[in-house]
Amino acid sequence: MSKRKSFRGDTLDEALSAACGGLGSRLEELHYDVVNNDGEKFVVEAEVDPVAVLGLFLSESFRAGDLEITAHLADREEALAGELQGGDLHLLTASGGRGLDALQYLCNRVLNRRLSDHRPVHLDSDGFKERRAHKLQERAEAAADEALRRGAPVTLGPLTPAARREIHLALADDPGGETDSDGEGFLTRIVIRPRRRRLHLCRPGDAGWPGGAGADPHQRRTGRGVCGARLSGPFLRWRLEN
Repeated sequence: MSKRKSFRGDTLDEALSAACGGLGSRLEELHYDVVNNDGEKFVVEAEVDPVAVLGLFLSESFRAGDLEITAHLADREEALAGELQGGDLHLLTASGGRGLDALQYLCNRVLNRRLSDHRPVHLDSDGFKERRAHKLQERAEAAADEALRRGAPVTLGPLTPAARREIHLALADDPGGETDSDGEGFLTRIVIRPRRRRLHLCRPGDAGWPGGAGADPHQRRTGRGVCGARLSGPFLRWRLEN
């Protein structure tokens, strides 16, 4: 967050003008208090208000685009939250919310240029992102099942960074599938592959060797390995393990 700074002037207007110049902001973007008025000098302590900066940026952007959208902002502990409403909101939530994600990215860029430190901006509308996350999780799980069934990669996208993050998280602990990104920026796709199986070297008598320690009765009876293949020949064998 920005640090409060002191500014002086012969009048309140002069002190506030000095604050605007010193902080590179418009008056509407400042939070200030008059800390001294001794009849000779006015002293104000001022700082850039991130909520005010964000509110002005959004309202002016919607007005410039002739969009019927309003933003209700709240400075929360974990984020600067913006709840969007209006008749033109569908333009932002179409195509999986690409417009909403792009606007959120711009909001963060605006604050990055104005403040050295601020909480991230999160934009949403009536639980849209939660519903999207649920749909993306279902899509990711279906793609992972398809990759396992086909034994070949499945590609999703292109997807926004937020959507890609949801898919990566959805399959992070999936035992059968793993994810990679392919491409750059908003054209990046997600590639879902069957998770690679690990090869372990084992010797006769080891756990997993037919008839060895830890082998199940079926293996001891049939002399078949964990994949059902009959093992014979050399003393060293490769054992496939998921």
